[in-house]
Order: sequence, then C-alpha cells, then structure tokens
Amino acid sequence: MKATFEKKGFGGVEAGLLAIPCMRGRVPEKAVSLLKELGAEKDFDGSRGKSLILHTPREKYARVLLIGMGREKNVKIEDFRAAGGKTYSNASLLSAERCAVWMDEKTEIALGDAAQAFVEGFFLKSLRLDIYRSKKKDEEKKEASEEPSEDDDEDAQVKELIVLCEEDLSRNVKEGYILAEAQNYARLLDQEPANIMTPQRMADEALMLAKKYGMDCRVYTSGELEKEGMWGLLAVGRGSAQSPVFVRMGYNEGKGFPQIALVGKAVTFDSGGVCIKPSKGMVAMKYDKSGALVLMGVMRALAELKVPVCANLYFGAVENMPDGNATKPGDVVKAFNGKTIEIVDTDAEGRVCLADAVSYAASKKPELIIDVATLTGAVSIILGRYGAGVMGTDEKAIELMLKCGEHTHERLWPLPLWDEYFDMIKSEIADVKNLGSDRGEAGTITAAMFIKEFTDGVPWMHLDIASVDHIESPTAYFRRGPSGKHVRSLTEFVRAWVQEKAKK
Repeated sequence: MKATFEKKGFGGVEAGLLAIPCMRGRVPEKAVSLLKELGAEKDFDGSRGKSLILHTPREKYARVLLIGMGREKNVKIEDFRAAGGKTYSNASLLSAERCAVWMDEKTEIALGDAAQAFVEGFFLKSLRLDIYRSKKKDEEKKEASEEPSEDDDEDAQVKELIVLCEEDLSRNVKEGYILAEAQNYARLLDQEPANIMTPQRMADEALMLAKKYGMDCRVYTSGELEKEGMWGLLAVGRGSAQSPVFVRMGYNEGKGFPQIALVGKAVTFDSGGVCIKPSKGMVAMKYDKSGALVLMGVMRALAELKVPVCANLYFGAVENMPDGNATKPGDVVKAFNGKTIEIVDTDAEGRVCLADAVSYAASKKPELIIDVATLTGAVSIILGRYGAGVMGTDEKAIELMLKCGEHTHERLWPLPLWDEYFDMIKSEIADVKNLGSDRGEAGTITAAMFIKEFTDGVPWMHLDIASVDHIESPTAYFRRGPSGKHVRSLTEFVRAWVQEKAKK
C-alpha cells in the first residue's frame, strides 16, 4: 500500500471511496450539493463522531464518506488521525482499492499537519496483527452505512491512499507515511511470540534493518559480553537456553552531526526469573522488548527522512527465565562501568540490562542519551493507559520531548528525580540494589534513579512506556495489540533537537 499526493480539487481522480473531513456548520459546498442531490441534507451536519456514506454512481467516486469533525474551534490534529483510521476501515470493508481524501484548504488548522495526521491514522489502522491465523473469519460484510467493527473481516484490498488538495501537501503526505510505516514496523515485530523473536532473532532483525538503510551494525555474543564486562546482561540471561546478545547500530557514523545515543530494553520474554511472575498476564511478557523495537522504528524513520544526526542504537536482547543456573536474589553483579548491583528481585531485570547498555553508550560520549523501556508496572498506576513517564537530567530535552508528545498525541508526563529517591536504592553490600521498595513506593522513579547511576554524567532522558506499549481496547486508528507508541514522537524530538543544535 502506498500514499500519494495530487494537487487537485474535489473531482481530481477516480477512486472507490472519497473521504471528506467536515466541520460542523461548514460542510464543503461539494458535499452539501451531493447531500441535496441524494435528498440527505438532513442526515449530516458535520457533528463530531457522525459519518455518512453516500452512493454516487455519476461521480468519479463510487462512494463518498463524510466524516463529522465537530465545531472547528474544538477540532484537534488528533481528530484527523481518527478520521484517517475510520476512512481505512470503510475503504477496506467496501473493497476500495483506491481511496482518496479531499483536504479543504479553508480549514483554520494547519493544513499540512492535518494531512499528515490523516495519513498516519490511515496507515496505522491498516496493520493486521493476526499474523499467525491460518484462516480468516468468513463473515458477511456489514452494510456500508454501518460503523465498522474491530472484529469485522476486512478485505484489506486497499492499495493506495491519494490526498487531494489545491495546496502542495506532498511533503506532509510523505512524512506521515514514513512515520506510520516505521511505527507499524515496530508493532509487527513486537507481535512476534518469544519462540520466534528470540534474542538472536532480534539481532538478525537489526542487521537486516541496518543493511537496508546503509547503517553500521555490530552484534556481540556471550563470549564478547564477558570480555566487555557486561555482567548485568549476562546475569539476566543466565537462566535461559537462549544466549543474550548486545547490538550496536549506527546511523551517519563518523559524520559531523550532533550525536545522540538511543538505548532500548529488549527482553524477548520475561518470566520474572527465580522471582517468577503470576501466570495471569504472563502471556503479555513477550512485549517486554517494545523499547528496543520502538527505537529500531525510530532509526528507520531517521534514515528515510535523512535527518542530519549521528544516532547510535544500543540494546541487549535477553530472555529472563528460571533454571538451576539462574541469577538468585542476593547475588551481586558488576555492570559495564564497574558499578556493582545487588539483585534484590530477579523480576526487576530490565534496569539491570539497561545498566550495561546505558553505561556502554555513555562511554562513547554522546551529547544526549535517551533510553526507552517497558520498565515498571507502577507507571500504569500513575498514568493509566493515557501517557508514558519521562525523567532525566536534561530539562530542556524533557521540555522538548513533552511538546513533541503532545503534537503526535503520544503524551508523556514528567516525574521528579529528587536526591531522596537515591536513598531507596542504596545497597548495604554493593553500590546499588535493583529494587527500591518491596511495597512498590515510587517504583517508576526509583527504577529511573537506578539507571541514572550508569549515565556517568552524560545528559540523559528516560521514557517508561510500560503504560502505553499495548492497546487493550481498539481505538479509531489502533487495533488490539502492540502500539509502537513513541516512534513518531521520538523521531520528531530528534529532528527538533537537531534544529536546536543548529541554532547554537
């Protein structure tokens, strides 16, 4: 499937379905004419959440989908993503191979932003995640006037989205497509089960991504991890039959661009180790690799957008399992930077892996380190499923990240790293311990405070995405399953961060 732009008006191209986002009280004249012609002028006024499909045999479009956006003063960019998702669902149900959307140039919202958001929603909705279903459900299609359901058996025959406008929106359409497909790339890999997406498969995927986009990539095996002194990663993987690996991927290496390090958590399955998790919900622990996959999506987007930045991605891929060799509560291990860690809870394994990866990244002296991880269940207690937590030592970077999250609707909320929280991770026998409180107090913050100990003074920002990595209830442009959230916001952040650097 592809996205194209045509600098044309309402009747510019032929398509099986034409979508028109409509503001309440200001429905475009072309749409009003169609409503009158079909005697349906009282059936649609642009009210928010309302949509109507018109059958138009005399037009270039077999059907026209009118999408109510509500009063213009209340319309947000996010509403256009929802409109894009709704359009894809209808186009698929109607077997429209070519789908068009007409963007009314009179809108008060920045038209480029609206078009990009629509494209993002359209393509994010298009991703099917039932990748191992041998036979699709054979259900009759619903009437075109009915609202598509998440459980509908969509034909998925849509091959092209054409954006129509008399203003040039080609750049916005291209960027929306690139960002959505980068996010879908992360989502599709995240859906893979642990018996398929092993640590070695994670490394193989990184190698393939690097080869496709001309990036450098190096994979370190267990023996090399011992030589490098990455005992935290080795400790987490000790109980598994799958050997851990460490991956370093570089984009624009050696060029004189601003240097940023991206560090992801890549636990391909987290049983909890010796401190084994309850069986309820453990099936979702295949998603504990989301952080690294989100950053692989970011690396793909940066390459396709040709962002002038030197970005290095680091992650240790590992499986956390219990056996006779597994790390035990009370064990002490040494991280890459020489600091010692008392393992209080083997289910707090992600931060132990990040200790090695973050300190390795810090040794390369980047201008900023960003780590992304499904790190704590506590962040869901704080924010629910509506946002991720952000912490760090670079206040300007955090402020910029919050703005990018608002723009992409991948929202974040800052949490403090007061000195008192460090007291909660002090160990009596080692430099730090990997769990702050057995009562769960400030769990998200103490986990971040632990990672901070391995940044070695390099400016750093941490995103805890455990609250948003998985969609439990489908939305207008997301199906159930991995979300890939923060591919778009982090890509936008890196672009904005580079621009800020260029001003200095």
